[in-house]
Amino acid sequence: MVSKETAKKEILAVLIVGVLMSAIDTTIIILALPTIDAKLHAGIALSIWTIMAYILVITVLSTQVGKLGDKFGRAKLYNYGIAIFIIGSALCGLSPDMLALIGFRALQAVGGALIGTSSAAVVSDNFEPHERGKAFGFTALGWNLGSIMGIFLGGLLTTINWRLIFLINVPIGILLLPISIKRLRDAKEKIKERFDLLGSVLLGIALFILTIMAVYAIYSGFDASSAILLAFALLFTALFVIRERRISFGIIDLKIFKNRIFTFSVLSSMLQFTASFAVLFVLILYLQGVRGLNPFTASLYLLPGYVIGAFVGPRMGKLSDKIGSRIPATTGLFLIFVGYVLYILLIAPSSPLYYIALITVLTGIGSGMFFPSNTSAVMANAPRDKYGMASGINRTLGNVGMVLSFVIALTAISISMPRTDALSIFLGTRIGGLAPSVKLSFMAGLHAAFIASGAMLIIGMFMSASRGKENREQLRREIGIEKELEAEFPKAGKGLRNRTPKSN
Repeated sequence: MVSKETAKKEILAVLIVGVLMSAIDTTIIILALPTIDAKLHAGIALSIWTIMAYILVITVLSTQVGKLGDKFGRAKLYNYGIAIFIIGSALCGLSPDMLALIGFRALQAVGGALIGTSSAAVVSDNFEPHERGKAFGFTALGWNLGSIMGIFLGGLLTTINWRLIFLINVPIGILLLPISIKRLRDAKEKIKERFDLLGSVLLGIALFILTIMAVYAIYSGFDASSAILLAFALLFTALFVIRERRISFGIIDLKIFKNRIFTFSVLSSMLQFTASFAVLFVLILYLQGVRGLNPFTASLYLLPGYVIGAFVGPRMGKLSDKIGSRIPATTGLFLIFVGYVLYILLIAPSSPLYYIALITVLTGIGSGMFFPSNTSAVMANAPRDKYGMASGINRTLGNVGMVLSFVIALTAISISMPRTDALSIFLGTRIGGLAPSVKLSFMAGLHAAFIASGAMLIIGMFMSASRGKENREQLRREIGIEKELEAEFPKAGKGLRNRTPKSN
């Protein structure tokens, strides 16, 4: 008979490997794009969709997946996600052309949505609120280690055969799936209400149009066509909200946003994603376009941040279990903001490259403080029978932030150079080809991107600091009371278990 603590460790190990597998695929594709583009004889317009198709599908599906997890079982969907991810990865590695690769990347993203959205809910099913910060810290460790492995494997495997960057997921997934099926168990309580198909369609259309608008803006800038697409996205969002307010079985229970801690936590996460992905994007542009580094070498200068983030995450998550999420999460955002200010002050066309490595240490500490504690706050302040929905909302808003960050980055960079040149640098098809005068003007756009990201972090810090104070000791007592009531009065225990925690 496996002890409860041993079972938790095994569950956490399964989740870490799943997140690691997904993270590897996130960074590995960026490094391989130039080679894929050359081998499949594709252009920039198609190549960028290998990234954007993945983000689009995950963005559209995350909230729906969360609700389905609450209805049918979060562990079950997590396992389905691994299986679909394996199939999608194998097909990506066998793709005969770029269009097929984009389609199979979309299939792979279905698995990624199931894994990413369900993992936080599975943690919340198996760990009490005062344990989740540490647990989320370890899943953040998996993400950082996967990102590091993606960088090294991307550089190594691409020199052998680009198809290996996708096929490497297959043996990992095949080994993980039977262990996951054996170890992960769904919570006993599941919602039994109807699935809101109309609401799902309305939300899906809104997110799809928003993502398409972002992709269009990446190529052409935010013009009248972008504004029209944005207006339609807002229209369908409004229709979705109206629909959700009128029914009791919606995709999103809007009552959850009455909880201040939950609402401000998910908004803080969205702003952090928007700011950070833009910065990662422009840093790669700088290292490849201005400094003439190839994608693999450029990525090595970003490694220190991932390494330190992997080290800090579990410790900061454990700290948030003791004192709540507000202080470590807000401090983390502040450290990231300081790092962005240092980028503006120190990064120039000929500045020492170790500056970037040192600054990533600071931003890595900030990320390691923010993500575990903030995710813990999101899940601790959601009803127990709606963990999947809460995780889906958090993941969806984070993905919207990722999409918008690409728009922000290229809009800032296009101040000084054509968008097609910026895209070609990012995709690795133009390295070190900038004239000295263009490099100087390019730096102005680079700094503009940092300023925009810093402004979003300031708003994120305000959201994080204003979320309200959590009482984790009170949560411990409430959990103990619920368990006692559940043993003696099952109906009373269930009623307590399904309520939304109140913020102070």
